[in-house]
Amino acid sequence: MRTPSLSKHFHTSKNLRIFFVEDGKTGLRIVVSKKNFRLAVTRNKIKRRVKEIFKNNHLFLNKGSFVLVAHKPFAELSYKEASFEIINAVKSLTHNKVKK
Repeated sequence: MRTPSLSKHFHTSKNLRIFFVEDGKTGLRIVVSKKNFRLAVTRNKIKRRVKEIFKNNHLFLNKGSFVLVAHKPFAELSYKEASFEIINAVKSLTHNKVKK
């Protein structure tokens, strides 16, 4: 499946980059590079952790999907640190959308 062009990200840090795609579909796409995370166990752990953070905090939006790209330092974050960063990023997007 080809993702539409991701022209603009709304959150960037040394741990991750988050894009928002308004394509009518609701969901979450997680990109964990094999180049940065060689073991499948690590890649799957990151994906499970991100899915759980989105599900437990009700971060999904009705029209559009998030694309989250994990960088190398993300694996070293605790669950609490990772959830804090993701929640703040997504809440900032929803706050900015309401302002416009």
